[in-house]
Amino acid sequence: MILQIGGYVVLVVVWSVFSVRSFLRKQQTKEAVIYGSLMGVCAVIGSLLLSKAPIPSPLAPYLLLFRPFGELILKK
Repeated sequence: MILQIGGYVVLVVVWSVFSVRSFLRKQQTKEAVIYGSLMGVCAVIGSLLLSKAPIPSPLAPYLLLFRPFGELILKK
């Protein structure tokens, strides 16, 4: 399992470095920063998924925000 996660992270990092360097060669620094940060997040989330760790849902804040409105509408 550790070897699989390590291989995944190495693959993502190598691919990200290659892509970021190609962005930088084209003088696209903003795109390189955004791509690098997104791939970093993807590497973390992907390794957590491979280890079968529970990942919190991104819907929780929206549920807390919109649930009272939905209940209010359904009561009418």
